Amino acid sequence: MVFGFSQSSLTGILWLQWIGGLAAMTMMFVIGLTIGWASPYLAQFSSGESPFPASAVESSWIVLIYQLGRPLGAVLGFLCNQYFGSKTTMISTGCGLLVSWILIIAANSVTWIYVARFISGAGAELVGISFPLYLGEISSPNLRGTMIAMTTNGLTLGLLAGNTMGANVSMRIFSCISLVPTAVFTITFALLPQSPYHLMSRNKVMDAEKAILKYNPKADISVEVDSIKRFVASSNKATFFSRLREFNILRNKKSGLMIIALNFFAQSSGVNVFTAYSEIIVTRGMVTVISPATMVIITTGVGVLAGFSMMNFSDKFGRRKIWVSSSCGLFVSMAVLGAHFYLLTDGFDSRSLQWLPIFSMKLFAVCYNLGLLSIPHILVGELFVANIRGLAALISCLSAAIFGFVSIEMYQLLSDFVDEGYVYWIYAILMLVSTIFGMLVIPDTKRMTLIEIQNSMMKR
Repeated sequence: MVFGFSQSSLTGILWLQWIGGLAAMTMMFVIGLTIGWASPYLAQFSSGESPFPASAVESSWIVLIYQLGRPLGAVLGFLCNQYFGSKTTMISTGCGLLVSWILIIAANSVTWIYVARFISGAGAELVGISFPLYLGEISSPNLRGTMIAMTTNGLTLGLLAGNTMGANVSMRIFSCISLVPTAVFTITFALLPQSPYHLMSRNKVMDAEKAILKYNPKADISVEVDSIKRFVASSNKATFFSRLREFNILRNKKSGLMIIALNFFAQSSGVNVFTAYSEIIVTRGMVTVISPATMVIITTGVGVLAGFSMMNFSDKFGRRKIWVSSSCGLFVSMAVLGAHFYLLTDGFDSRSLQWLPIFSMKLFAVCYNLGLLSIPHILVGELFVANIRGLAALISCLSAAIFGFVSIEMYQLLSDFVDEGYVYWIYAILMLVSTIFGMLVIPDTKRMTLIEIQNSMMKR
């Protein structure tokens, strides 16, 4: 939206935009809780300290079920946003997440956990598609980037909170506490005005005008309405298949393949393994100078700081440099962790090696949150024109979900056949390839307009 106001008038005028942004951040915080849940409670299932028994195979399926829910969530997210709007989609997602927490509270067997984790996985991708569309439709141009970055950082904050709570409270108490922020964002979204873009697409012109003025009382209503009408008219003419055919255009095809490749590298970095099995990895690595739970909490906290630093680095250094630097750091991290487990297998004294996994996990948290976490989301918004951006987001989320599932499954399969150190070396090799890919393929979009970015893609 094109709102007319001075930077000094932000305070007190755009408060409803900030409430929407904070609600979206709370929503991502809850998704972070669902991810952070895995590490402490999988460790409990493995050690036999859980409220009910689960075999090693059942514990592995708790991780896989979450990943299986993600593709369904991506498809549902695309369809629901198209037909019901981003606000309604996020309210529905909140209701689903409330159900998932209640299922864990009531769980007396692993089957209940399966259902809850599947719902959580689907909710993660529903949120991933919905919040950028919602914030893009209700926020001012000079606030949009900040709000999206703020919302994304809610994920790492939730992950930190999940790891911290999981180390200190029972599974049921964790879920009871998690009900609170889930209810908060669901109720908040229910009270916020609908997106004026969605209202206009339903020919509710009067309601759209009211929504515009609620989100920004100083908006030039005639200019805004005319702009939104043109956008909606052009979007409504495009069917799903006509949008899909636009990916036959060379620049869109290149951009689509690039986003899929970036998601492959991001999901194949070991991030899903680290978030699900952190405490187990620390225990297997024979780290005794610090408890596994504390180690995970500190590592996640370092990742949170790195994520907030990304808000300043993304426009200062450019997408390509950040991706390459991030991939290089992850290569070192995985190579060091692989060397640690190789040396343990070779009979080295574990007490003299403890600094290796500590260093590796800290470096991983910093480098992943500085680059691989955010760059695919940023480029989806930059490489595609508005009428196919939603479909591009679907392709991005769907590919990330599929690669996330494959990465977890491959980790479990490889761990059964080779020493754990070799698995991390495979991740290291993939990160080396990711570094080369970034140098050769990722465009440097710093300070470029969308038209300039797409023209540069035609030349590559």
